[in-house]
Amino acid sequence: MSSDKKNLRKTGKGTRAVHSGTSSSENSLNTPIFQSSTFFLDESAYKMWKEGKPRAPVYSRYNNPSLRAAEKKIAHLENADDALVFSTGMAAISTTLLTFLGSGSRLVTTRNLYGGTVILLDQDFLRFGIDIEFVDMKDLSSVEAALKDKKTDVLYCETVSNPLLEVSDLSELSKLARKHGALSIVDSTFASPMACQPLNQGFDIVLHSVTKILNGHSDLLGGVIASRQELIDQVWYKMRNFGGAMDPHQASLLERGLKTLDVRYKKSTETAGNLANWLSKHPKIEKVIYPGLDSHNDYELCKKILSSPSTMVCFVVKGGDSEGHKLMQNMQLSTQAVSLGGVESLISMPCTTTHVSWKEEDRIAVGINPGFVRFSTGIEDSEDLIADFEQALNSL
Repeated sequence: MSSDKKNLRKTGKGTRAVHSGTSSSENSLNTPIFQSSTFFLDESAYKMWKEGKPRAPVYSRYNNPSLRAAEKKIAHLENADDALVFSTGMAAISTTLLTFLGSGSRLVTTRNLYGGTVILLDQDFLRFGIDIEFVDMKDLSSVEAALKDKKTDVLYCETVSNPLLEVSDLSELSKLARKHGALSIVDSTFASPMACQPLNQGFDIVLHSVTKILNGHSDLLGGVIASRQELIDQVWYKMRNFGGAMDPHQASLLERGLKTLDVRYKKSTETAGNLANWLSKHPKIEKVIYPGLDSHNDYELCKKILSSPSTMVCFVVKGGDSEGHKLMQNMQLSTQAVSLGGVESLISMPCTTTHVSWKEEDRIAVGINPGFVRFSTGIEDSEDLIADFEQALNSL
């Protein structure tokens, strides 16, 4: 039985997460791992290969049933025609952007992005001769001015920014991109399709690091994009050329992780809200950054763009980076690690991880103040996590 049924698109997200894409073989309940680098050739495969059509079933870099199962599941969750998985999140970002950008092309984006993306743009895209203008995505007039200034090929942002948890007004940004002839691409890793489906708000392509919330078990690397078929096909050719294809074992783990996405996301988001409220009242916390709090600058926008706030909670510890580091050292349940979205809670400081290459004044300029801590909420009981924070803060 194959669960790639059109009627699944009409079901709830939790149902789609479990059933979409799963492809049985020999009466198996789950999609098998097709651990094969190559496949038997038949007339159909020869024909597709000769005509240069995407996903000819000839080689695992071109097509693999294990990868297709995960891709179809994510496509259904994002209300997309199709999806394409990659070996890492950065492979998804770089391959997708380089599909539509080259020497002389123009990209309008923001510095309020995942640190690895900013490094890619600064160190490589400029070297490739790509014109990049960084703007404040919160200032729609500045965004439009940048789009009008020169012909722009791509507008790129994040649904919920890493690590400042700023919410982008996707519906308005997509209108501006369309008005000025730019392709709109958004990294929605921090939101996940459980909270936001950017294609429904007018964006052309949505991408994720599936390493994070989508897989949710901190045991693989991967990336994905979802979009309409014509754009997926264009990116597929570059994925084939650049070689960032996902491995069948990765894809199998990803499909398994996706099946529990709905319950994991709901649990983590509920706990994150409880923790954010508790931290906001603690005397040793200077500031809590969480879109679900009415103190957040994007509280109203969050309700417009997202169906639920976030599994991430950021906050500033009084006393600066040294006190923030002491807090992390004193935590007993949460692990110091740079990833996020797993079943276990993780804690880190951008100043020593994702933004360690930035000058302190540059971090402060974008809002990453001394003592800034990023917390990825797992599925532990909220009472236990709060108790852990209480003992760690009391020891400062």
